Amino acid sequence: MATSTASATSLVSDPVQRPNPPDAVGIRLVDVPADLIKDPRARQYIVDSLKPGVTVKRRIEVSNKSADALHVAVYPGAADIRRGSFVGAAGNTGNELTTWIKPGQLVLDIPAHSRARDTVAIAIPKDAAPGERYGVVWAQVSGRDLGSGITLVSRTGIRLYLSA
Repeated sequence: MATSTASATSLVSDPVQRPNPPDAVGIRLVDVPADLIKDPRARQYIVDSLKPGVTVKRRIEVSNKSADALHVAVYPGAADIRRGSFVGAAGNTGNELTTWIKPGQLVLDIPAHSRARDTVAIAIPKDAAPGERYGVVWAQVSGRDLGSGITLVSRTGIRLYLSA
């Protein structure tokens, strides 16, 4: 852990190799489905009860709050409820739900202080078993490995609470 802290600090002091600030990238839902307008969670999260065989699309907006252009990866990741808390899995760990999710673009190149919109499709298989599933649509920015073996990663996401 001390090595990670030292490397991150040395990156900050070098203006050419500075990492993106942790809040450089943001993500939000653009629309709320009409049938969920009264559910306050639907303004921030993808919350749905869907029948097998249905495909829905949700529009998202990814923002770049930094002074530099960003190369932003957009991908689904697994999540779980642990001890009453929603917890996104490490890295790009998948689960059953993540195989049903397809972002329109896997990478967005966003100029400084700009935004880009994309669509996330969620296709519930016809043979999906009933049950609740959890996931996240991540927007992630990765720094460069400067030879230390450490890469700084910033990510933020939209929670998914889906039941079939």
